[in-house]
Amino acid sequence: MKLSLMLCAVALCVSPVSATAQVPYRAVAVSKVRGQPYNAYTVVDSLGRRVSFYLSESSSDAALPLVVYVHGSGHASHFFRVGDRIAPANGHASLVDAIRGRARVLIVEKPGVSLYDRSDAAPRPEFLIEHTLERWAEAIAAAVVAATGLPGVDSTQVLVVGHSEGGMVATRVARLASSVSHVGVLAGGGPSQLFDLRLLARSGQFFTHVSADPAEREAHVLAQWDSILAEPDATQRLFLGHPFRRWASFLRSSPIAELRQSQVKVFVAQGERDAVVTRESFDALVSDLLGAGRRPVGILVPRADHSFSIVTEEGAIQDGWTQILGRMIDWYLHSRRRTN
Repeated sequence: MKLSLMLCAVALCVSPVSATAQVPYRAVAVSKVRGQPYNAYTVVDSLGRRVSFYLSESSSDAALPLVVYVHGSGHASHFFRVGDRIAPANGHASLVDAIRGRARVLIVEKPGVSLYDRSDAAPRPEFLIEHTLERWAEAIAAAVVAATGLPGVDSTQVLVVGHSEGGMVATRVARLASSVSHVGVLAGGGPSQLFDLRLLARSGQFFTHVSADPAEREAHVLAQWDSILAEPDATQRLFLGHPFRRWASFLRSSPIAELRQSQVKVFVAQGERDAVVTRESFDALVSDLLGAGRRPVGILVPRADHSFSIVTEEGAIQDGWTQILGRMIDWYLHSRRRTN
């Protein structure tokens, strides 16, 4: 069910409030993020959780479009401390650079993650419980509803872009928040991630320590999936570094399945040398959309890896991440103008 934008009346307050006291889907101002171009807010979602989100600042007198960034797997905060300085994490700084003041950026902390949590520290127990597709997508959708009610934000035709695991989440958010009109899937797959795991195991990119036999490697993946299905809520049993609870949630859907349930415009990009998501997965998503009569933008970036870093013929590393973000933002803003 989509979240009604009629719940977007804004309550601005500088003091923290309890989740039970805060009205669902209404943004509450917290503070400016020191040294970063963001203001911090909280919102209570439909599950009663107080979700932290950050909205980029704007000097424009006009309301600007909203771009929601969903990062990939992990339990790091969007910001971390380096001595007395606060630095950005998870890739959103490049998105702000690519936008160049033409839109507002919304980023959301994963439930169970606290400000300044680092990736090199153990995840909090509450994160292991909270991190499912359903619960993560609801938190983002609540932040979208709250942010589109804030001054200086155009509440129509929102872009949600996700990288890696975030691509899957972005497609789910498009089903939940009625203002979402555009989705960017960056190295986010197409069919269920189980599709990629089977192909990567078969090709020898994964699980060569298990067996030299492709069939045995693929059988190992399926055996792990059977174990996950037997204990779908286990947070201490891990597969490829993630709890069974996470896998049981994410592998039951896919970007293809989610996008079949919305009519959003879609931008899909992947690196040609991605070793985490297969080329076949990228092709499957683009083909499925085309088969449904939709016209996605599909870009396969030559010589780029999962993070869109490009290795030149001379062996130098180029920043393909900022480049692909720029192409996506240009597509989004041009598409909005054509629609309007």
